[in-house]
Amino acid sequence: MPQRRGALPISDAEVLSCPDTYARGVPYDCLDRLRARTPVVWLDGRFAGEPGSWAVLRYADVRRALSRPELFCPLPLETLHGPVAIPDEAEAAGLTIDMDPPARSLLSRIGQESIDLIAGVLKGMPETLRNTVAGGAYALLRHPEEYARLRAGSGDETLIDSAIEEMLRWWTPVMQVRRFVRRSTKMGGVPLRTGEQVALWLTAANHDNEVFVQPGRFFPERFVTGSEQHLSFGYGTRACLGGHLARVHLRAMIAAILERPGRLELAGEPVLLRSTSRHGFEHLPVRWAPV
Repeated sequence: MPQRRGALPISDAEVLSCPDTYARGVPYDCLDRLRARTPVVWLDGRFAGEPGSWAVLRYADVRRALSRPELFCPLPLETLHGPVAIPDEAEAAGLTIDMDPPARSLLSRIGQESIDLIAGVLKGMPETLRNTVAGGAYALLRHPEEYARLRAGSGDETLIDSAIEEMLRWWTPVMQVRRFVRRSTKMGGVPLRTGEQVALWLTAANHDNEVFVQPGRFFPERFVTGSEQHLSFGYGTRACLGGHLARVHLRAMIAAILERPGRLELAGEPVLLRSTSRHGFEHLPVRWAPV
């Protein structure tokens, strides 16, 4: 473990780098404390069975790294553009993704009895796309007042577009992406050496309170008023090519939920993935409540 400025006490590293932590949700309080103390911190990775890396937690630093491929190179198993919606194994199997998604047909599987949104409704989707759509639905489930307001304003395309971007920011389906340092540089005052790995924590950047007011709150109108863009799909010309696909599917599902009479409800306790990188659900039981 490098003994340089930015190294953490083990108790903090355990919280952030242990997959079991995420079964209780993203530890935003831990991320906030670490970002305030030192925005680039060393995690040795042994709790997750991963190589050690410098965790980059601040929005400005994550954005800089995403936009500087000459300094921060994707790992061999990652794409140039960061998080993707179609995994390699799906491409190898020849899986095609409909750009006119059958959201209403999928939603019709949800009745008044409990059904798992993951296994019973979204099962056929690649994992990252499934986590994206489920996260957007969960934003509505967790915020019933905003759900009702979006339904009332469902004809306002600008508001719906903003709500989709806010869902992507609030949920952030890929929590971190890794890069190699191509040549020595500094980030957050910490020297980074050629060949070291950095983990760009997209979820920390998207919840940076120096950039997003009350980042833990879901504000559908946040992006109507000119907020900084979220980093869920990278940044600038190096952004993820799958971002458009994810937006199309998420928007179609949210539109179908908003237009259907009655309302979507939780039908049990959600079970989150135990993962330091993938933000999604093992199970998300839901039902459709009539008017």
